[in-house]
Amino acid sequence: MSGYGVKHYDAFATTLKGSVQGALSVGGTGAQTSPFADGDDGIYDLWADVDVWVKVSQGTASDVTSGTGYLIRANTTVPVKFDDGDRLGAIAGGAGTLRYHKVS
Repeated sequence: MSGYGVKHYDAFATTLKGSVQGALSVGGTGAQTSPFADGDDGIYDLWADVDVWVKVSQGTASDVTSGTGYLIRANTTVPVKFDDGDRLGAIAGGAGTLRYHKVS
């Protein structure tokens, strides 16, 4: 990686300092985040303590259902790309928390 300004031990690291993170309470009714602010686009790790179905949308995201959403199994981390203005919507079979943290 010489010449690219990246040290070999930094090549696959994630900068956590200053990265956006948050949580969304989920349950049997769809919930959504506020729109991601300008400059907060990127790759986020998503995980939850219950099975959740998620949707990413520039408009309404709380209309996600188990039939239209992407399933994230409990205690599984999935990387998801967000653009500026996107909202994260989620629904679950029971009460839980969906968490997200920007990693790139």
